[in-house]
Amino acid sequence: MRIGCVFLLSALLLPSGAYAVDAHADAAAFAAAARHHVGERVTLDHCHLVYATDDEITCIGLLPEDAAGNVRLAGKLLIRVAAAEMQGRTRALALCAGGALDDACEVSVAGEVFDASPSFGLGEAQLMGLREATICWPD
Repeated sequence: MRIGCVFLLSALLLPSGAYAVDAHADAAAFAAAARHHVGERVTLDHCHLVYATDDEITCIGLLPEDAAGNVRLAGKLLIRVAAAEMQGRTRALALCAGGALDDACEVSVAGEVFDASPSFGLGEAQLMGLREATICWPD
């Protein structure tokens, strides 16, 4: 019993970030709600990377195909990859520099939600993104 109490008390004394887990969300669903999660860490699944550059990558969230088989865009988020994430950035530049929605570029991305609008001089328009992001490739 004494050992159990020690573990319980130790867990209570740890900062909340020490055992926090990123919330998972589908990129298509999260794009519309991102502005309500600024400052939170999330992991976006089914993120289609396009237009990769050295500085940033665009994550496209897609809705299921319509009856005619057309792919529908649900939203997009700006991804700023963490400086230490060189391998993920290099792979994104090699595979996802164009605008094609290739299966090879469907990934999960984890990072902190931020409002990227000021970076582009956008007033009321919202451009949300993830910063200090890491890319989780499917293989």
